[in-house]
Amino acid sequence: MRVPAIPDRRKSTPSEAAPAGKEVRESPLEVRPPTPDALCIETPLSSLDAPTTPTDHFYVRNHFATPHVEVETWRLRIEGAVDRPYDLTYDQVCALPSREVEAVLECAGNSRSSVRPRPEGVLWRNGAVGTARWRGIPLSDLLERAGIRAGAVEVMLEGADRGQEPGVSRDISFQMSVSLAKAIDPDTLVALEMNGEPLSRRHGFPARVVVPDWYGMASVKWVTRIVVLTEPFKGHFRTRAYAYIAEGDAAESEKRPVTTVRVKSLITWPKEGAVLSPGPLRLRGVAWSGHGRIIRVDVNLGGLGGPREEETWHPAVLIPADSPHSWTHWEYDGHAERPGFYVVRARATDEQGHTQPVQATWNFRGLGNNSIHTVPVEVRRPGAAG
Repeated sequence: MRVPAIPDRRKSTPSEAAPAGKEVRESPLEVRPPTPDALCIETPLSSLDAPTTPTDHFYVRNHFATPHVEVETWRLRIEGAVDRPYDLTYDQVCALPSREVEAVLECAGNSRSSVRPRPEGVLWRNGAVGTARWRGIPLSDLLERAGIRAGAVEVMLEGADRGQEPGVSRDISFQMSVSLAKAIDPDTLVALEMNGEPLSRRHGFPARVVVPDWYGMASVKWVTRIVVLTEPFKGHFRTRAYAYIAEGDAAESEKRPVTTVRVKSLITWPKEGAVLSPGPLRLRGVAWSGHGRIIRVDVNLGGLGGPREEETWHPAVLIPADSPHSWTHWEYDGHAERPGFYVVRARATDEQGHTQPVQATWNFRGLGNNSIHTVPVEVRRPGAAG
């Protein structure tokens, strides 16, 4: 498949050590998984500059080995607190009316490697995030056909993948629940396509759920079963793996489940450790929130723009997407005044007034880390020794 070109929004005279106009394409980075069969791959930050993330650069988080699903025998079962439980074949699902939703997905553990004290879980840097165009059948249509009974509160989603999870003594399948309100949102899909092509195996073929505005654990891949529940789901992934566990929480206490994506921004250029030349430069990045559209991104140059700039935040120019569930790109034109070593920062604010904190509140699993992104850089005159 041809990978779409990543647009370069910089000026024609970028202030970086690489030759002008040359964009370095980075490869996805495999991250050490917690179990041998799991697969964890980060999206390179340079790929986040595209409106949608190329499929072969889109992050991957599998808890277990990628299942080999035979499309001829695959079935999607809808059951639980419904009047008419039923099964669908792949061809029957494909024949249903579909819609396309552009949405960002972020792993709840993204940016975990910067959390201190170090929490348990995959030590993602910042690349467990991506935006794609998803086409599929609204989950609400499937549930309406089954007839949701009174008293339903959640919907449990189960994938075909199963195996050993740290801290669990037996094999389990991946199961996650969403609120009934989120399940019947018209933009919550049972997706069959990603970026205009059928899902790949690692991204959930033959079908996966896509839950916009919630962290990625809710977008269950290789979905085989959808169960309407009259009580909150108590499975491992809902109550332990993807729950906010604070310092001092008792083991038996009820934990707050991870749901909506927190407001966040990332700097995609310059990258960490970049060597810049004195002069004009254009910073760029991306921001998103599950609570609504991004209304502001502020950039701090950390003294790079002069001695009075260390505490000054400057508003960036926003380049919003058409979809309410996608991300917003941003740019800021600055000036590198003096050779030296600096840290640039970016923080986002969404329409509900949520702003990134300097340091997110610590939790045992390092989930939902939306601390302000910091990027160390050096300004060096051309020809100067490093």
